Amino acid sequence: MPGAEAGEPYRFVVDESSFDFRGLTGDRLTDLLNDFTDVLAELREQHGIAVSPWWSETECADGIALYQILYGGAEPRAGRDARLRMAGLMDRCPSWDTELPGLPDQVEIDGVVQELAWSVGYALWRGVRGHDVGCLVFPTAGRRGWLPVTGMGAGTDVCFLAEPSALPGFWRELFVRENVPERDFFARAAEAFPGLVFAESLTFRKFDGSYQDLRDWVVDVLAVVHDHFADALAAHPGNTRAVQQVLGSHGVTLSPESVNTRSKAKIMKQRDVTHDGEVYQCEWHAKQHPARNRVHFSLPAPRLGHRILVGIFVDHLDTE
Repeated sequence: MPGAEAGEPYRFVVDESSFDFRGLTGDRLTDLLNDFTDVLAELREQHGIAVSPWWSETECADGIALYQILYGGAEPRAGRDARLRMAGLMDRCPSWDTELPGLPDQVEIDGVVQELAWSVGYALWRGVRGHDVGCLVFPTAGRRGWLPVTGMGAGTDVCFLAEPSALPGFWRELFVRENVPERDFFARAAEAFPGLVFAESLTFRKFDGSYQDLRDWVVDVLAVVHDHFADALAAHPGNTRAVQQVLGSHGVTLSPESVNTRSKAKIMKQRDVTHDGEVYQCEWHAKQHPARNRVHFSLPAPRLGHRILVGIFVDHLDTE
């Protein structure tokens, strides 16, 4: 698994306590099992995900353990292919370390007591020690996002997710929660902003100020560019001011270069960035301050699968 090979604890676990099949028809459960397994497969392939060794013993309906439904076809009776696919994939997931001292069996999630929540207890244990772990929940579970979890006298926020679309938000939170150091910034950024591409030449050292002072501003800029820039361009073609207003409403000041600057070919070449042997113009830029610190980026590029190249971190480029 990716996490294990990197020598760090797992980043994701399956929250077996979220399996609640009560009131579901067989057809509905079949669909939900397929949806859950799709996400599980993606997480397992991309990041690694671990399970409790007792996951199949979870009571998911009144008096019925999960293994009785997946392997025995107990009620609610889901489709055979969906049951076997999920069971097979769960069986192939590694177990997290059950020998950690002080792992809680019972936790309180957002004020609600949850017994036999083994994997949430593992996420809590890791989280209070500075390594956040996301919990994959079954689609019918009501818990989503970062929620307070307590157990065995300890507490922290734990991230619960059910869709791949929630993954960037998980990674973004870690910049502050784990105080991500400069050496790890771009590896984390690749996970947090999958719609962006980062030039190999990027460095915080070309800013005016320290990494620690500028990191959170850069993360905010990247989030707004990733989430809103392409949509704003599509909604307001050719209307630079409208695009600026849209992104400004999310707290980022940005613009393309002025007409005067664009008329100077030599100066505009400072905005050209070579990435994988291709040249991209990164004239759009976010500004921390009118006189210093810029993040320059390209338009969505077909050559990059319509992703945006973040090409330059700099104090200030020439305009005259």
